Amino acid sequence: MKKAVSLFVAAGLALAGIPVGAQGLPNSITGTVPAGIEGVANAILQNASGKTIATAPLTEGKFAFRNLTPGEYYVGLYSASGVRVARSCAVALVTGAARETSFDCPAPAAAPPPTTTPATTTAAARGGLGRTGWIVIGAAAVGITTAVVIATNQDEGVASASR
Repeated sequence: MKKAVSLFVAAGLALAGIPVGAQGLPNSITGTVPAGIEGVANAILQNASGKTIATAPLTEGKFAFRNLTPGEYYVGLYSASGVRVARSCAVALVTGAARETSFDCPAPAAAPPPTTTPATTTAAARGGLGRTGWIVIGAAAVGITTAVVIATNQDEGVASASR
């Protein structure tokens, strides 16, 4: 029993000298606070949908998350008051892997311009009736109605007793 305790203490002392981010344990994500970022108190691990998975305190600017399931993760660096100071690039973790986070993410590609019809295109050019077409149709409808009313009022031969 004495030998087992001594071995345990020796192993603990040996690992204590290795920085928390350099241990490289399987199924883990580790990282270091980038230079120039100050006021970071905690690292928070989030899955791809933004759900918080774990929180780790910083030890000499380093953090580690262990015993993770495979998946895509992000690490957020937060101040003591809970304000996010930085967010890592996506970290894809596979079974048995040890991954190091990076906060030097490439800028996302610019979104393509919208594919809508320009406002200067007329309705007629798009295959529909333009304003002038609707005005002509409306005027024709009014003209036909007026002509029918005038013709009816000038009928000399009454077709029914109700007139």
